[in-house]
Amino acid sequence: MPKVTLSEIAQRCATSTSTVSRVLSGDRKRKTSREKRELIIRTAQEMGWFDSRLEHARILRPFSLAVLFLSDHESLLSPFFADILAGIQESAASCTSLDIEVRVLSHYDKDFFASFENGGFDAAILLGRCRKETLERVRSCGLRLVYAGLNPVGGMDEVICDARQGTGQAFDHLYGLGHRKIAFIGPCGHDEIENEFRYDGYLEAISRHGMEVDDKLVVDSYLSSGDGYRKASQLFAASRPSAVICANDNVAVGVLKWLTDNGIGVPDEVSLVGFDNIEASAFLNVPLTTMDVPRKELGRLALLLVRERMESGRDYPVQLTLPFRLIERQSTKEVGR
Repeated sequence: MPKVTLSEIAQRCATSTSTVSRVLSGDRKRKTSREKRELIIRTAQEMGWFDSRLEHARILRPFSLAVLFLSDHESLLSPFFADILAGIQESAASCTSLDIEVRVLSHYDKDFFASFENGGFDAAILLGRCRKETLERVRSCGLRLVYAGLNPVGGMDEVICDARQGTGQAFDHLYGLGHRKIAFIGPCGHDEIENEFRYDGYLEAISRHGMEVDDKLVVDSYLSSGDGYRKASQLFAASRPSAVICANDNVAVGVLKWLTDNGIGVPDEVSLVGFDNIEASAFLNVPLTTMDVPRKELGRLALLLVRERMESGRDYPVQLTLPFRLIERQSTKEVGR
């Protein structure tokens, strides 16, 4: 039998030969609607285009992926989440066995629950810290779910860079530099967030070093620069720590600004540690010591778990734990013991 040509498929689908060529070759540089892609692939199968082209038989299977941003207090535009999302999107674009359509839905959206429950998705990747009721509603949707982030949620596939352990290591670093009055600014479990464990890591480190918790050294804060600035004022009105652990780099940016505005030297008077290693942390007026998180890898491996579970039929959850590492810059220094 003569081979089916691209122009014949294009004629049957009432589209251009170039569009058919792009879809069947997996080229996603120019956007084609999901409906058009499915029509072209289905028509090519019916006309026997794949029969003599076995190397193409597995590519371009349509796959719809929801990225669900679940946080009440954080922004998907933050560098941390933007990098995870970039890892997901880059991995989707390079996939040669699935034509992955990525759609981002935010808990801020008015029709968030209806959009993912009725959106016809094949799987979802969850980002952000969330309340228990939000997590339970998402679990009930029946989709393949993977969580990517710093704080595990349990009961589903997860790709984690453990902030609990990372915060403990930040404490150990400061302790090793001679600091004993080490403060913490970040979420402390007062806003009913289900998956937040950085403060637990701080408490465990205090216990590990045989120290006692000083409530004056702990300030509950959202993960924003603005709240970091406000809560630094609260912290230093109550106490005078020699070092501060910030729950993320955004908080540290605000704390550093408050210290600078109030003439408190970093690191000469106060050492400062962040978490995430966002790009800006290296370019502050005092480059920030921080815990580096492989953010794009969190996204890439989350999508890998989605595909692996689909292909293997695995019916139990797994957790991939990625390593963090301390990036020591100019915001910390050794003090006299």
